Amino acid sequence: MVQSSTDIYEQVADMIIEEDFIAPPKTPAFLKVLSLQLTRAEAKLALQVRTTGGTLSELVERTGLKEERLKKALLAMADKGTIWYDFGEDPIYKVVKTAAPGFTETGLWGGVRYSYTVELGKALNEMMKSWATEKLAKLGMPFAPVWAAVDALPEGADPSHNIAEVIKDEGHWAVAACPCRLSHWLADPGGDHCEHMLESCIITGDESRWAVKHGHARELTYEGVVDVLEECNKNGLVHTLNIQNNICNCCNDCCGIFEAHDKCDGSFLPSPYILKVDDEACDGCNKCAERCPVNALEVDVEAETVCLEEKLCFGCGVCVTSCKPDCLSLVNRPEAA
Repeated sequence: MVQSSTDIYEQVADMIIEEDFIAPPKTPAFLKVLSLQLTRAEAKLALQVRTTGGTLSELVERTGLKEERLKKALLAMADKGTIWYDFGEDPIYKVVKTAAPGFTETGLWGGVRYSYTVELGKALNEMMKSWATEKLAKLGMPFAPVWAAVDALPEGADPSHNIAEVIKDEGHWAVAACPCRLSHWLADPGGDHCEHMLESCIITGDESRWAVKHGHARELTYEGVVDVLEECNKNGLVHTLNIQNNICNCCNDCCGIFEAHDKCDGSFLPSPYILKVDDEACDGCNKCAERCPVNALEVDVEAETVCLEEKLCFGCGVCVTSCKPDCLSLVNRPEAA
């Protein structure tokens, strides 16, 4: 019996689903993503390396390949974003999982680099939708911590609440294209897609070193990464995560986390802050309501007042930094005080 050409990719999908609790469902789109990013030979090697990985000597013993040939294959896969490794004395090579880093990101982080990238973007756009609705929305808990915009933090804020301070000692920083946004663009070129800035995925530490070395990201200085955070805030994006050296800057147009948030009781873990409104200073410009990504604000333009739905506000500060009358500020969330 002749085996289906997708059998090897189904096996890779099964491996990722087994080894990663946030893995996407095994849809045709997920299999398409795998088949575009992995040749059949690479898929076979991926099943031997697995997401748990191993050192080069361990993988030589596991695969039976000569060290030189194996390392060349692993580095070629790293260029495509399917193998990643640390920068220790004896690096551990691993198949990427779903995220941080994973198949939802690495194929598009570096932009359109390969002949298959446009098709990959279309498939990834479909995969992200099912991942958000069928997996992330069903986790049953908030999983994406929100970081308040640096310029919106109240005076005397705990440095551990400042994302710029938290990543200061990572030693390496980079920025990459947002895969949610780029896949949206590639799936619907010229259509009604997200218009937020593209280069907004921040990566730090060893993962940043790996991403820069293999063409997935652009290296930044520390001052440069702080500038990107500020630009993301100006662009209306929400700083979130910082999981395994990955910081997302999300929008409610095409972000999988926002899509999951809309389908459940909430995917975002609010920052330690919440919005405070000074109606006496409000001029009714409505800018804050236009920028709020969760529709927590309603402005009475004639009365020049702002109504806040506190249960919706997750303390991102996107509204605060755009309020010219300075009638908005972040204060300690009651339960975090």
